[in-house]
Amino acid sequence: MNCPPEIADIITKLIEAGILRIRTAAWAGDSQRCAAEADHIHNLPGLLTNFSVETLRYYWEVERPAFLAQSSGASFVPLDRLWQELGGGSQTDRSPRRPIGGVMLRAA
Repeated sequence: MNCPPEIADIITKLIEAGILRIRTAAWAGDSQRCAAEADHIHNLPGLLTNFSVETLRYYWEVERPAFLAQSSGASFVPLDRLWQELGGGSQTDRSPRRPIGGVMLRAA
């Protein structure tokens, strides 16, 4: 199943932001930051072509929180704005989210 357009737009922007963050970290010589950024986005292209609610939920509940844990002290601009669009709240707000793709997303 193809990704719903409203979710695909956000996922595409997350991938773009991740690539730009990798480039910035590479120019700064921060290979650990590059690895964390790449780990965060490497499964997102699959959501665009083979969308499933379970995969979206896995990103939201497992991959995104793992990225946040690896990224203490990092700036999340513009990721936080995109996560707000995807889940209906900021990465620091722990309240329930609006349904996206039939899934009630929750923050980590």
